[in-house]
Parts: sequence; C-alpha cells; structure tokens
Amino acid sequence: MRQRWIRDVALYLSGQTLSMFGSSVVAYAIIWYVTLKTGSGGQYSLLLIASQLSMAATMIPGGVWADRYWRKALMIGADAVVALATIALAVFMLNGFENLWMIAGALVIRGLGGGIQHPAANAALPQISPADKLMRINSIFQSIQSLVFIAAPALAAVMLVYIPLGWILMVDVVTAVLGIGCTLAVRIPRLEADPDQPPPEGLKGYVSHIGEAVKHAAAIPGLRRIALLGVVILVIVIPFAQMTPVFVVRLFGDAQWMLAAVEMVWSIGMIVGGLAIAAWGGFKNRMTMIMLSCVLISAMTMVMGFAPNIWMFLIVMVVSGLAMPMWNTPSMTAIQELIPPTMMGRVISFYGLISSLGAPIGMAIIGPLSDQLDISWMALVCGGVGLAILIILALRGGPGSRLYAPEGAGTPLEAASPSDAGPL
Repeated sequence: MRQRWIRDVALYLSGQTLSMFGSSVVAYAIIWYVTLKTGSGGQYSLLLIASQLSMAATMIPGGVWADRYWRKALMIGADAVVALATIALAVFMLNGFENLWMIAGALVIRGLGGGIQHPAANAALPQISPADKLMRINSIFQSIQSLVFIAAPALAAVMLVYIPLGWILMVDVVTAVLGIGCTLAVRIPRLEADPDQPPPEGLKGYVSHIGEAVKHAAAIPGLRRIALLGVVILVIVIPFAQMTPVFVVRLFGDAQWMLAAVEMVWSIGMIVGGLAIAAWGGFKNRMTMIMLSCVLISAMTMVMGFAPNIWMFLIVMVVSGLAMPMWNTPSMTAIQELIPPTMMGRVISFYGLISSLGAPIGMAIIGPLSDQLDISWMALVCGGVGLAILIILALRGGPGSRLYAPEGAGTPLEAASPSDAGPL
C-alpha cells in the first residue's frame, strides 16, 4: 500500500510537471514572438487578457465538473484538447499562415483547458495522497513549479533564436503526450455522484452549484480568512511584485543582468521555501504560517522601493520568494483537508477565480498610477495598508486562531471549536 501511493504521487507530479513545463515554454515563446515581431504593447496585452480571461471563464464549470465527473478523464481531456489546438496552430504557422487572431484563439483554447484542468488536478491529489502527507507533497510541487518558472522562459528565449515558432509549439504537444501517459498510470478513484443534486442546467445552475460549495467553505472561519487575505494581498500587494522590472529600471538602470537576476532570485527563494516546508512540515497551525507569509510579503513590499542598491533589492526579492510557499502551500492544503471530496473541485475553482482576477484588477489600478506617482512611496503605502489589515484580522481572530471544520466538513486541521476561531 505504501509503495502504491508513493508511485501514484510520483506519476501524478511527473505528469503535471511535464504538462506545465511544455505549456510554459510555449506560452512564453508565443507572447515574446508577437512582442518582438510587432513591438506593440496593445497586442501584448491582448494576448495576456485572452489567456487569463478564458481560464477564468471556465473555472466555474471546471469546478462543477471536477465534483461530478471522473477527475482523471477531465485532466487528460483538457491536456488533449490543448495539444490538438497547439498542433493546429503549429501546422498553420509552419505553412506560412499566421495572424494575431489565430494566435490569440489558440491561447484562448489553452486558457479554457487550464480552467478545467486546475480544479480537477488539485482536487485529485487528496484522493491519492495520505492526509498527513499533503503539506509536504504540496510543498514539493510548489518547488517544482518554481523551478519551471526559471527553466521555461530561459529555454523559450534560446529556442526563439534558433527554431521557428511552429516547431517550438510542438514542445507542448510532446510534453502533453508524456503527461497524459503519466496520468493514465495513476489510480484516481471515481466519485459517487450525489443523487440528491441534479446536474446543472444553464449558467444559473452552474452558479448555484458553485454557490453551494462556497457557502459550505464560508462556514469555516479559517477558509473565510484565507479568501479575504488572498483578496487583500492580490489586489494591494502582489501588483508591486509583478512590477519589479519597473522598480529596477527606475532605481538602478536598465542593465539586463539586473532584470534577469531579480526574476531568478525570486524563483530560487520560492524553490528553497517549498523544499524547506517539505522537509519541515510547517507549523501545526496552518493559519500561523499563512499570516506570517502575508506579513513578510507586505513588509518586503514596503521597503522594496527604498533599497539603496541592487544587492539589497535582491535580498528583498529572496525573502519575498521564500514567503510565497508559506502562503500558497498551506492555503491549498487547508482546502484539500477541510472540504469534502464532492465539493472540493468547486471550492478550488472559486479560490482559483479569486487568484486569476485579483492581481489583474490590482494591476489595472496600480499600473497606471505608477506612471503619475512615485512608485516607491506607492509600494510603502500599499504594503503598509496590507500590513494594517493583517494586524486587524489577527486581533479579531484572537491569539492562536485556527482553521477548523464544522461537522461533516472533512478532516480538521486541529481540534478547535467555533468560538476558538474568531469571527473571521
């Protein structure tokens, strides 16, 4: 039995890593190809919006399907459809047919597939992993994702110099096939459909199904707190992390090595942080780790615009990178531990929707303002506001605030009563 779950988890992580790596290489290559060829910031934005909004659009149905249908089939199906769309785009481009709308259409299909695969893949992991190993497994996967974020853009940049984009697209096809092969070998049980819950009909039906799961999650104070923390950090703080190239150029100059170094140390920090949590296991109280992460990220945002030189700025980026797994990993683990299997896909899709929309909303506000105001002082103020909100939440929750599960909501993270958890 022990060897079986280790084998299944290893195959699962391998399949997800292969699929993610190929998709990342191709996504970077496509966006950079269009940017280099047209030099248009508007077209660059169009491609990003097409990819992000299409993924957000399928998060809700993807979550509902993940709770009603075989998650293994959804993961394989999404990968296969994306691979077919990529093959079609590659064939057209290799035969000399290419335009922006064709490329944007392929990115839309890729985003639609991602919205279906994300909730199914994350909800399937607890089905093949022992409950007491979820934190470590999620931490390992977080480190793998961070490594992909380093390797994928580097490989995409090199390939664009020597290989036509049409052939680069085939990288995603090859990795998708390998990933599907790994997933096929994993034993993921089918869920028993709830006989009292009819299939969703129309948009209203899907929204109702999601609303039921969100209402259930909202009854758990810790998960309410995680959602609120996510909105605060994503809208107020994370946009500044996405604008690090602007900080570097304005504060230290436009040397390419500095821009590359910032991205690398951020990702390296995330890798080290993920591996540390995998080896350590994290705090017993998940909320303590999440709050500490948010405090560190907000504090680093406050000081990042006042670094006296690039080396101090890189240290700030390392600390921020180290803190990210302390937020992402326990948040996903909490959902996997506290939510019943028949609702997990919908809850994961809702949190994914918050993640995919929160940062762009913040970026749409903070980005234009940074051209009119001093970005360093903006970061100080926004980081300070985020830190103040975190302190208020901590005080309202009381010392030792815990995630807990109401009756029938899955396995509690810690034994705690509703009164222990505070109002949020």
